[in-house]
Amino acid sequence: MKSKFFLLIFILTLTSCENIFDYSPYAINFSEENRDVNRKNIEKLNTPPNDDTITIAFTGDTHNFFDETEEFVEKVNQNPSVDFVIHVGDIADFGLPKQYLWANSFLLKLNAPYFVVIGNHDLVGTGAKAYQEMFGAFDFSFIYNQIKFIFINTNSLEFEYNGNVPDVNWLDAQLKPDEYFDKAIVIFHLPPNDIGFDAALADEFHRTLIRYENILFTVHGHYHGHEIYHSEDEKITFANVYGVENYKYNIIKISNNEFYVDTLEF
Repeated sequence: MKSKFFLLIFILTLTSCENIFDYSPYAINFSEENRDVNRKNIEKLNTPPNDDTITIAFTGDTHNFFDETEEFVEKVNQNPSVDFVIHVGDIADFGLPKQYLWANSFLLKLNAPYFVVIGNHDLVGTGAKAYQEMFGAFDFSFIYNQIKFIFINTNSLEFEYNGNVPDVNWLDAQLKPDEYFDKAIVIFHLPPNDIGFDAALADEFHRTLIRYENILFTVHGHYHGHEIYHSEDEKITFANVYGVENYKYNIIKISNNEFYVDTLEF
């Protein structure tokens, strides 16, 4: 009888330990809804859009601003004209899998499809693997209403300026014209004038952007503020979009190969 009693206590102890002790903060054990998110959202896109205008909500640099992220999601969900949402990187502060999970738990509540480009904070520690597990490839693209949306990793510092980030050859192949798209929009976290961007690749990156003369504009984050500016030769437009902690976000509307940038508060 005593042996059965002690066996029961032992089993209960093991069961309770599962709740007491946590795994390593670097362990990646994502559920299905937190895996391959970018690809799944590409499949959710409505084609063609609801009207002749593509409406995109932009945010980024959410880091640990979870309350602000929740309010952003609630605000965007009140706007049925939004075709999809783009997060310009730094979804996690220290690349921790739990930070990925916390942030994505809010984004999963968006009514519209959403896409997340890789940021420099996302790459800390095991963050690179966490991003790949949750969102997929660092560089990816899709075509929507004859516009190609190209997401590219520009966080050169985190790859020790190895000459491969950003991957300009991949970018060139994505921008090369074909019958499926007319214009392109390039999204990244770090702009080419940032110290974290490989200076040895900056000129080639720019030449690639202008080579086919088919880019409407580029979008980035990292600075948490909002600004529209141009490259020195005036051939490329850069839109730096608000970080979520400003309680503001940017909407970009595209129609007839023209675009309009607006700022909304929440």
